[in-house]
Amino acid sequence: MSQQRLDEPPAATTATVWPISFAVDVAALLVGLIVNPEVIAPLGGAIAVLAGFGWVRSGRPAQEPTSPEAGRPQAAPRGGERFPRSRFLERATLALGGLVAAAVALPVAGLAILPSFVGQRRRSVDLGPIGAFPESRFVIATFLADPGTGEVSRRAAYIRNNGLLDGLPSFTAMSSRCTHVGCPTQPNGPVFNQQHHAEHTANGQVCLVPTLPAGGFGCPCHGSQFDMEGNRTAGPAARALDRYEFSIRNGHLWLDRLFSVSHVEGTGASARIHRFALRGPGEPAAGPESWLYPVDPIR
Repeated sequence: MSQQRLDEPPAATTATVWPISFAVDVAALLVGLIVNPEVIAPLGGAIAVLAGFGWVRSGRPAQEPTSPEAGRPQAAPRGGERFPRSRFLERATLALGGLVAAAVALPVAGLAILPSFVGQRRRSVDLGPIGAFPESRFVIATFLADPGTGEVSRRAAYIRNNGLLDGLPSFTAMSSRCTHVGCPTQPNGPVFNQQHHAEHTANGQVCLVPTLPAGGFGCPCHGSQFDMEGNRTAGPAARALDRYEFSIRNGHLWLDRLFSVSHVEGTGASARIHRFALRGPGEPAAGPESWLYPVDPIR
Protein backbone atom coordinates (compact mmCIF):
# COMPACT_ATOMS: atom_id res chain seq x y z
CA MET A 1 0.00 0.00 0.00
CA SER A 2 1.51 3.32 -1.02
CA GLN A 3 1.73 6.11 1.53
CA GLN A 4 0.74 9.73 0.83
CA ARG A 5 3.69 11.99 0.15
CA LEU A 6 4.39 14.59 2.82
CA ASP A 7 4.32 17.47 0.32
CA GLU A 8 0.88 16.53 -1.01
CA PRO A 9 -2.00 18.74 0.27
CA PRO A 10 -4.74 16.96 2.25
CA ALA A 11 -7.98 16.19 0.48
CA ALA A 12 -10.41 19.13 0.53
CA THR A 13 -13.38 18.69 2.78
CA THR A 14 -16.81 19.77 1.69
CA ALA A 15 -18.41 19.74 5.15
CA THR A 16 -19.91 23.16 5.95
CA VAL A 17 -22.41 24.71 8.34
CA TRP A 18 -24.09 26.74 5.58
CA PRO A 19 -26.75 24.13 4.64
CA ILE A 20 -27.73 23.69 8.30
CA SER A 21 -27.86 27.46 8.79
CA PHE A 22 -29.96 27.85 5.65
CA ALA A 23 -32.46 25.21 6.81
CA VAL A 24 -32.75 26.78 10.28
CA ASP A 25 -33.29 30.25 8.79
CA VAL A 26 -35.98 29.00 6.42
CA ALA A 27 -37.76 27.41 9.39
CA ALA A 28 -37.49 30.71 11.27
CA LEU A 29 -38.95 32.49 8.25
CA LEU A 30 -41.97 30.17 8.11
CA VAL A 31 -42.57 30.47 11.86
CA GLY A 32 -42.18 34.24 11.64
CA LEU A 33 -44.86 34.50 8.97
CA ILE A 34 -47.34 33.19 11.56
CA VAL A 35 -45.95 34.52 14.85
CA ASN A 36 -44.59 37.96 13.93
CA PRO A 37 -44.66 38.84 10.20
CA GLU A 38 -43.39 42.36 10.81
CA VAL A 39 -40.14 41.48 12.62
CA ILE A 40 -39.23 37.79 12.71
CA ALA A 41 -40.24 36.97 9.12
CA PRO A 42 -38.13 39.71 7.41
CA LEU A 43 -35.17 38.94 9.70
CA GLY A 44 -35.39 35.21 9.02
CA GLY A 45 -35.72 35.84 5.27
CA ALA A 46 -32.68 38.13 5.18
CA ILE A 47 -30.52 35.68 7.12
CA ALA A 48 -31.73 32.80 4.93
CA VAL A 49 -30.64 34.71 1.82
CA LEU A 50 -27.20 35.30 3.34
CA ALA A 51 -26.91 31.65 4.37
CA GLY A 52 -27.93 30.51 0.88
CA PHE A 53 -25.34 32.83 -0.68
CA GLY A 54 -22.69 31.44 1.65
CA TRP A 55 -23.74 27.89 0.79
CA VAL A 56 -23.33 28.58 -2.92
CA ARG A 57 -19.92 30.18 -2.42
CA SER A 58 -18.72 27.32 -0.23
CA GLY A 59 -19.40 24.88 -3.06
CA ARG A 60 -17.16 26.65 -5.61
CA PRO A 61 -14.07 24.73 -6.82
CA ALA A 62 -10.93 25.46 -4.84
CA GLN A 63 -8.14 27.51 -6.43
CA GLU A 64 -5.74 25.51 -8.52
CA PRO A 65 -2.71 24.35 -6.53
CA THR A 66 0.57 26.08 -7.21
CA SER A 67 3.81 24.37 -8.09
CA PRO A 68 6.32 24.54 -5.24
CA GLU A 69 9.13 24.84 -7.76
CA ALA A 70 7.83 27.53 -10.06
CA GLY A 71 5.26 29.18 -7.80
CA ARG A 72 2.76 29.12 -10.70
CA PRO A 73 -0.59 27.38 -11.01
CA GLN A 74 -0.18 23.86 -12.25
CA ALA A 75 -1.92 22.97 -15.43
CA ALA A 76 -4.82 20.61 -15.04
CA PRO A 77 -4.05 17.09 -16.16
CA ARG A 78 -5.00 16.52 -19.76
CA GLY A 79 -8.33 14.76 -19.95
CA GLY A 80 -9.14 15.56 -16.28
CA GLU A 81 -12.48 17.12 -15.29
CA ARG A 82 -12.33 20.73 -14.06
CA PHE A 83 -15.93 20.39 -12.79
CA PRO A 84 -16.53 16.80 -11.71
CA ARG A 85 -19.62 15.12 -13.04
CA SER A 86 -20.59 13.96 -9.54
CA ARG A 87 -20.70 17.55 -8.30
CA PHE A 88 -22.80 18.63 -11.28
CA LEU A 89 -25.28 15.81 -10.66
CA GLU A 90 -25.38 16.66 -6.96
CA ARG A 91 -26.25 20.30 -7.61
CA ALA A 92 -28.71 19.47 -10.35
CA THR A 93 -30.49 17.08 -7.99
CA LEU A 94 -30.60 19.71 -5.23
CA ALA A 95 -31.95 22.34 -7.63
CA LEU A 96 -34.61 20.00 -9.00
CA GLY A 97 -35.58 18.94 -5.48
CA GLY A 98 -35.81 22.58 -4.40
CA LEU A 99 -38.09 23.42 -7.33
CA VAL A 100 -40.35 20.46 -6.56
CA ALA A 101 -40.46 21.38 -2.85
CA ALA A 102 -41.29 25.01 -3.68
CA ALA A 103 -44.01 23.97 -6.12
CA VAL A 104 -45.61 21.86 -3.38
CA ALA A 105 -45.01 24.06 -0.34
CA LEU A 106 -45.69 27.58 -1.65
CA PRO A 107 -49.35 27.02 -2.67
CA VAL A 108 -50.05 25.28 0.65
CA ALA A 109 -48.34 28.05 2.63
CA GLY A 110 -50.18 30.69 0.60
CA LEU A 111 -53.59 29.12 1.25
CA ALA A 112 -52.80 28.78 4.96
CA ILE A 113 -51.24 32.19 5.59
CA LEU A 114 -52.57 34.73 3.08
CA PRO A 115 -56.24 34.60 4.24
CA SER A 116 -55.05 35.89 7.61
CA PHE A 117 -53.83 39.05 5.91
CA VAL A 118 -56.23 39.61 3.01
CA GLY A 119 -59.32 37.59 3.90
CA GLN A 120 -60.30 39.39 7.09
CA ARG A 121 -60.59 42.93 5.83
CA ARG A 122 -63.60 44.44 7.55
CA ARG A 123 -66.31 46.08 5.50
CA SER A 124 -68.21 49.23 6.40
CA VAL A 125 -71.72 48.60 7.72
CA ASP A 126 -74.75 50.83 7.12
CA LEU A 127 -76.85 50.99 10.31
CA GLY A 128 -79.56 53.25 8.90
CA PRO A 129 -80.55 56.91 9.34
CA ILE A 130 -79.13 58.78 12.34
CA GLY A 131 -82.71 59.67 13.32
CA ALA A 132 -83.19 56.02 14.33
CA PHE A 133 -80.82 56.60 17.29
CA PRO A 134 -82.37 58.75 20.05
CA GLU A 135 -79.96 61.22 21.62
CA SER A 136 -78.31 60.17 24.92
CA ARG A 137 -79.75 56.64 24.75
CA PHE A 138 -78.08 53.36 23.97
CA VAL A 139 -79.36 51.13 21.17
CA ILE A 140 -78.26 47.55 20.51
CA ALA A 141 -77.67 47.28 16.77
CA THR A 142 -77.51 43.76 15.33
CA PHE A 143 -76.22 43.43 11.77
CA LEU A 144 -74.36 41.23 9.29
CA ALA A 145 -70.73 42.29 9.02
CA ASP A 146 -70.48 40.41 5.70
CA PRO A 147 -73.84 39.65 4.06
CA GLY A 148 -72.07 37.33 1.62
CA THR A 149 -71.16 34.88 4.39
CA GLY A 150 -74.57 34.99 6.07
CA GLU A 151 -75.42 34.49 9.74
CA VAL A 152 -71.91 33.49 10.74
CA SER A 153 -70.94 37.17 10.38
CA ARG A 154 -73.73 38.52 12.60
CA ARG A 155 -72.46 41.07 15.11
CA ALA A 156 -73.90 43.42 17.71
CA ALA A 157 -72.77 46.90 18.74
CA TYR A 158 -73.79 49.32 21.46
CA ILE A 159 -74.61 52.65 19.81
CA ARG A 160 -75.28 55.93 21.63
CA ASN A 161 -76.09 59.23 19.96
CA ASN A 162 -74.05 61.85 21.84
CA GLY A 163 -75.57 64.84 20.04
CA LEU A 164 -73.45 67.41 18.22
CA LEU A 165 -69.73 68.01 18.70
CA ASP A 166 -68.43 71.13 16.96
CA GLY A 167 -71.54 71.07 14.82
CA LEU A 168 -71.09 67.44 13.72
CA PRO A 169 -72.98 64.33 14.93
CA SER A 170 -71.12 62.38 17.62
CA PHE A 171 -71.69 58.71 18.41
CA THR A 172 -70.32 56.10 20.79
CA ALA A 173 -70.04 52.79 18.93
CA MET A 174 -68.74 49.89 21.03
CA SER A 175 -68.38 46.23 20.13
CA SER A 176 -70.44 43.87 22.27
CA ARG A 177 -67.59 41.32 22.36
CA CYS A 178 -65.82 40.93 25.69
CA THR A 179 -62.10 41.64 25.42
CA HIS A 180 -61.26 38.58 27.54
CA VAL A 181 -62.02 35.71 25.13
CA GLY A 182 -64.62 37.30 22.86
CA CYS A 183 -67.89 36.24 24.53
CA PRO A 184 -70.93 38.47 23.83
CA THR A 185 -71.60 40.89 26.69
CA GLN A 186 -75.01 42.03 27.89
CA PRO A 187 -76.34 45.38 29.17
CA ASN A 188 -76.62 45.57 32.97
CA GLY A 189 -80.07 47.07 32.71
CA PRO A 190 -83.41 46.67 30.94
CA VAL A 191 -83.55 45.83 27.25
CA PHE A 192 -86.78 47.05 25.62
CA ASN A 193 -87.35 44.25 23.13
CA GLN A 194 -90.96 45.34 22.55
CA GLN A 195 -89.64 48.62 21.08
CA HIS A 196 -87.33 47.01 18.56
CA HIS A 197 -87.53 47.96 14.93
CA ALA A 198 -85.72 47.05 11.75
CA GLU A 199 -83.91 49.25 9.25
CA HIS A 200 -83.34 48.03 5.70
CA THR A 201 -79.92 49.24 4.64
CA ALA A 202 -77.18 48.50 2.13
CA ASN A 203 -76.07 45.63 4.40
CA GLY A 204 -79.52 44.11 4.63
CA GLN A 205 -81.77 44.24 7.67
CA VAL A 206 -80.41 45.88 10.82
CA CYS A 207 -82.28 45.26 14.10
CA LEU A 208 -82.27 48.14 16.63
CA VAL A 209 -83.32 47.54 20.25
CA PRO A 210 -83.27 50.35 22.88
CA THR A 211 -81.60 49.59 26.21
CA LEU A 212 -80.80 51.38 29.47
CA PRO A 213 -77.50 49.94 30.76
CA ALA A 214 -77.35 51.97 33.97
CA GLY A 215 -74.90 49.46 35.42
CA GLY A 216 -72.79 49.27 32.28
CA PHE A 217 -72.19 45.95 30.52
CA GLY A 218 -71.27 42.51 31.79
CA CYS A 219 -69.93 39.25 30.37
CA PRO A 220 -71.89 36.16 31.45
CA CYS A 221 -68.98 33.82 30.65
CA HIS A 222 -66.23 34.87 33.07
CA GLY A 223 -67.62 37.87 34.92
CA SER A 224 -65.84 40.82 33.30
CA GLN A 225 -67.62 44.14 33.86
CA PHE A 226 -67.51 47.39 31.89
CA ASP A 227 -68.95 50.82 32.59
CA MET A 228 -71.11 52.83 30.18
CA GLU A 229 -68.00 54.09 28.33
CA GLY A 230 -66.65 50.55 27.99
CA ASN A 231 -63.94 50.83 30.65
CA ARG A 232 -63.13 47.56 32.38
CA THR A 233 -64.20 47.72 36.02
CA ALA A 234 -63.88 44.08 37.11
CA GLY A 235 -63.05 40.59 35.87
CA PRO A 236 -60.29 39.09 33.73
CA ALA A 237 -60.71 41.31 30.64
CA ALA A 238 -57.41 42.94 29.65
CA ARG A 239 -58.76 46.27 28.37
CA ALA A 240 -61.86 48.32 27.63
CA LEU A 241 -64.43 47.29 25.03
CA ASP A 242 -63.28 47.73 21.44
CA ARG A 243 -64.87 50.56 19.45
CA TYR A 244 -65.84 51.20 15.86
CA GLU A 245 -64.80 54.13 13.78
CA PHE A 246 -67.92 55.70 12.29
CA SER A 247 -68.92 58.09 9.54
CA ILE A 248 -72.08 59.86 8.40
CA ARG A 249 -72.97 59.30 4.74
CA ASN A 250 -76.12 60.75 3.24
CA GLY A 251 -77.71 60.97 6.67
CA HIS A 252 -76.91 57.33 7.56
CA LEU A 253 -74.63 56.08 10.31
CA TRP A 254 -71.87 53.78 9.00
CA LEU A 255 -69.58 51.64 11.13
CA ASP A 256 -66.04 51.33 9.82
CA ARG A 257 -62.93 49.66 11.30
CA LEU A 258 -62.64 48.32 14.82
CA PHE A 259 -59.91 49.61 17.11
CA SER A 260 -58.86 48.75 20.65
CA VAL A 261 -59.06 51.03 23.68
CA SER A 262 -56.99 50.93 26.86
CA HIS A 263 -59.32 53.27 28.75
CA VAL A 264 -61.66 56.23 28.29
CA GLU A 265 -61.57 59.50 30.21
CA GLY A 266 -64.80 61.47 30.44
CA THR A 267 -68.15 60.63 28.91
CA GLY A 268 -70.15 61.09 25.74
CA ALA A 269 -69.00 63.50 23.04
CA SER A 270 -66.28 65.00 25.27
CA ALA A 271 -64.70 61.65 26.14
CA ARG A 272 -60.98 61.23 25.58
CA ILE A 273 -60.41 57.79 24.04
CA HIS A 274 -56.97 56.18 24.38
CA ARG A 275 -57.04 54.15 21.19
CA PHE A 276 -54.68 51.57 19.74
CA ALA A 277 -54.54 49.23 16.77
CA LEU A 278 -56.97 46.34 17.06
CA ARG A 279 -55.79 43.66 19.50
CA GLY A 280 -56.94 40.08 19.85
CA PRO A 281 -58.98 38.72 22.77
CA GLY A 282 -57.05 38.75 26.03
CA GLU A 283 -54.31 41.08 24.74
CA PRO A 284 -53.59 44.30 26.65
CA ALA A 285 -53.68 47.44 24.52
CA ALA A 286 -50.94 49.28 26.42
CA GLY A 287 -48.17 48.73 28.94
CA PRO A 288 -45.09 46.48 28.92
CA GLU A 289 -47.24 43.32 28.95
CA SER A 290 -48.59 44.25 25.51
CA TRP A 291 -45.08 43.74 24.07
CA LEU A 292 -45.30 40.02 24.83
CA TYR A 293 -47.95 39.42 22.19
CA PRO A 294 -47.23 38.86 18.48
CA VAL A 295 -48.56 41.04 15.70
CA ASP A 296 -52.20 40.35 14.96
CA PRO A 297 -52.72 39.65 11.17
CA ILE A 298 -56.22 41.09 11.17
CA ARG A 299 -54.98 44.56 11.96
